[in-house]
Amino acid sequence: MAKILVISGHPHLDQSLANQTILTELKNSGLDITIEDLSEIGWDFDIEAERKAVVDADTLVFEFPLYWYSYPALLKKWVEEVLAHGFAYGTGGTALQGKDFFISSTTGGPEESYSHEGPQNHPISEFFFNFDQLATFTGMKKHEPIITYGCMYVPGLSTEEDKQKIVNNCKASAQKLIEELKKI
Repeated sequence: MAKILVISGHPHLDQSLANQTILTELKNSGLDITIEDLSEIGWDFDIEAERKAVVDADTLVFEFPLYWYSYPALLKKWVEEVLAHGFAYGTGGTALQGKDFFISSTTGGPEESYSHEGPQNHPISEFFFNFDQLATFTGMKKHEPIITYGCMYVPGLSTEEDKQKIVNNCKASAQKLIEELKKI
């Protein structure tokens, strides 16, 4: 069974119904999963400990909300510092070669808003080009992103029906990711 490292990049995970739901499903999957919760670890993480976790894993999953058409700054900092030259790429940088790489992301907007004709002006795939390059540059095998759309939940404003719909969608996305992880 593959060792899976999930990097949870939500900076305020305690406030996220969607990302918490997905991570709970992953934890309860029975797979060999380690979850690095960057909101808990904070901005001053131990780079060497994070690199050891990456080396020990067969599969890397980035799980995060889409923030301003990209990934949150906390996850970006993790990528920049942990997946640095000499470790993840460049001279001697082979730590990621051959590893499987997945993206699990949530959006506030509905799926239909992510098109050239929709309010986001682009399909969701165009916002993830940087991950394609990250995988290529480091020698990882990138899998299709698993996106959970329409996850905007505001306590006190969203209805219980809205909440349940988001939870159900997130559980379905998590199960899709789990099924893909079982294939590797």
